Amino acid sequence: MSKGDLPAASKGPEVTSKGYSIFDGTMADMTYPEIEKAAREKAIVIFPVGVIEAHGPHLPLGVDTYEGYIKAKLLKVELEKRGIQALIAPPFYWGINTATGAFPGSFSSREETVVNVLWDALASLKRWGLENVFFVNNHGDADHNLVILAAIRKARLDTGTRAYYVMEDQLAKRLGLTGKEAYALVYRPVPLPPSKFIEVHAGGGETSVMWYYFPDLVRVDIWKTLMSTDKTLQDLVVWRRGWEDAKRVTPQAFFGDPTTASPERGQGAFNEFTAAAAGVIEAQLKGQYRPVDLT
Repeated sequence: MSKGDLPAASKGPEVTSKGYSIFDGTMADMTYPEIEKAAREKAIVIFPVGVIEAHGPHLPLGVDTYEGYIKAKLLKVELEKRGIQALIAPPFYWGINTATGAFPGSFSSREETVVNVLWDALASLKRWGLENVFFVNNHGDADHNLVILAAIRKARLDTGTRAYYVMEDQLAKRLGLTGKEAYALVYRPVPLPPSKFIEVHAGGGETSVMWYYFPDLVRVDIWKTLMSTDKTLQDLVVWRRGWEDAKRVTPQAFFGDPTTASPERGQGAFNEFTAAAAGVIEAQLKGQYRPVDLT
């Protein structure tokens, strides 16, 4: 058999049933010499984090992991346009679920588990010479986000890694940050146009992204039967308590209007994030980042 030939077994069906993989384009698909070379060239690392949780009857459990991964891939492209070499860490998806905790399929880890695993990952990257690490996330649960911040703070203190959480200002404010923390890079997104009802979870936005990037995973037949939730800010407060409280507010595990979804809407859904995140990362690397005052 010549070196270019493949065994017959490898010419069978694709490894993943739909032809996609969240490892595609990440460090998991690289060789160790390629990692060594990237470290010598001072590449940065984008670290997508998420969860596996219920996203309505029309979307798969992995939405936040898939979408965090897509954010990382788009961000890598934008950074490299700016001359910044970037690797993508294998996505981490064993985070914390509170809001959807009462639904089957919403896996949740203990806080110490998340801290320890992320600490170990950051320590490994540091040991290989990959010191600048930027976390991106697609899961809004406060407990989840706070524990990621805790892991970053601990790893920075213990290992000297230069790890940061890239986040929008409203999330940072909800988590009690001032905007001046050394481990958080905060950006201000363009305000969304007003909508009749609150869009929080598995609504038109997330459905559109999944429909564009992973169309086979959207249960379109079920999507056609759904109607918008009609929740208020007070409902959102209750929903964020999680577990049975959240299930009473959203018995089908979605909070928003999936009916507004379309693949076309999903195509450009992360354009603003990509530009804003690349901007604060580039500024930080050049020593030009200016903290956002959230007080």
